[in-house]
Amino acid sequence: MYVIASDATLVSRAAGRVLLAGTDADLDELRALVASLPDRAQGQIFIEVPDAAAIDPIATPERVTVTWLARDIRSGEMGTGLACAPGQAVARAVRAWMGEMSTGDLELDGAAVCVWLAPGVPNDSAAV
Repeated sequence: MYVIASDATLVSRAAGRVLLAGTDADLDELRALVASLPDRAQGQIFIEVPDAAAIDPIATPERVTVTWLARDIRSGEMGTGLACAPGQAVARAVRAWMGEMSTGDLELDGAAVCVWLAPGVPNDSAAV
């Protein structure tokens, strides 16, 4: 089971894992969300950037991992040969993480996953 968080209050009160996702345009908001997390927080942050030069490290609680997704080294839709479009890499990463890390069953997962998606990340990315 997951809860889509609409603001920092829900993220800061998350009892289970957190999943935060956005792009370089959302870095200030992502930093504010991370600052609101308790030390015991656990989860994943995906941040899509145009290239590795745009990576600007974020300090997180010990059990929260940040994955930087540079578009310039990723492809778009498989088999098309097209470049990765803005928002495409982060949406793929969220779908993959949710598919692997959440069953959608609160009893099996132990607690709800609190998901915060920046405006550029499709809400259907978190569907399991």
